[in-house]
Amino acid sequence: MPRTDHTAARGAVEPLAPTANTIVVATDATTDADGAVRVGYALAKRDGVYADLFSVVEPLPLFGPDGTPIPDAEQLVMIATEARGTALLAQRDRTHPGKQWLFTVDVGARVETIVERAERHDASLILLGIGAHGVAARINRRETALGVIRAAHKPVLAIPGDAWGVPHSALAALDFTPSSEHAARVAVDLLGGEGTLYLAHVTPRVPIPLGDPRTWGEITTSAVVPKLEAIARHLDVSPAIRVEYVLLHGDPAHELLTFADQLEIDLIAAGMHGRGALGRLLLGSVSTKVIRTANRMVLIAPPRPGLALADGGLPPSDWS
Repeated sequence: MPRTDHTAARGAVEPLAPTANTIVVATDATTDADGAVRVGYALAKRDGVYADLFSVVEPLPLFGPDGTPIPDAEQLVMIATEARGTALLAQRDRTHPGKQWLFTVDVGARVETIVERAERHDASLILLGIGAHGVAARINRRETALGVIRAAHKPVLAIPGDAWGVPHSALAALDFTPSSEHAARVAVDLLGGEGTLYLAHVTPRVPIPLGDPRTWGEITTSAVVPKLEAIARHLDVSPAIRVEYVLLHGDPAHELLTFADQLEIDLIAAGMHGRGALGRLLLGSVSTKVIRTANRMVLIAPPRPGLALADGGLPPSDWS
């Protein structure tokens, strides 16, 4: 069980009060997490939900590699916890000067503590920075966002450090699995009743059957667009949200990222694939690549219990 140290940030205005809904905002107090803090505060303010802001300090090992006890390990963790609190106050001054919030600093394993906190608060969403990528991050197991996505049963919104405000446009990648429909549903919620929702399906580039006079676009349009329209009806999208249907061809992650970059879409949403413990551990390659290369918000959602595909849905594509 992680140890928790409660710290109240000093400021001029009142913090958000807890409500029936909670979003968990996990931050390491670095600039990589500034976007998560800004977006979390903006979502909480717009939707009237409670933003549970907290940070995790990982404990030091009690013994060195040779089995020798590390002196003053507990005291060093206490010093690190106090330093994290100071860094969180500095983050507040960077992201919301003059504002006040309450935050906590937990001591425990980074990924496990974030996931456990979201479960304990029955949070609707976990927000955190996209963070470091590359070979070094993978070797040192510092890809916190991917770790949380693999372990959590809640939707996770990974956010670049320079992000601001709430999303006004979202690209939902649909492969007609329950997790992708859940991701689209959460994306609709994040738009807050207005904006633009792109419902996209990516098909591989395969040869057109010999003798078929139709173009590849004509084939996919007649087969897929009705399914996307059925999903839109199932989502019950607000009239103030403009819905666009997008058909892409090629490598799913590349096509989604390229399309989002071209239209400067705020958010990419996708489902988490994998059935069972092994599938959750591996995570879909599309979701992994999007998280590792996107320069915008990325939402990854697990299947929601009891969520059925919209009537007429296609069988799942092999995106994992």
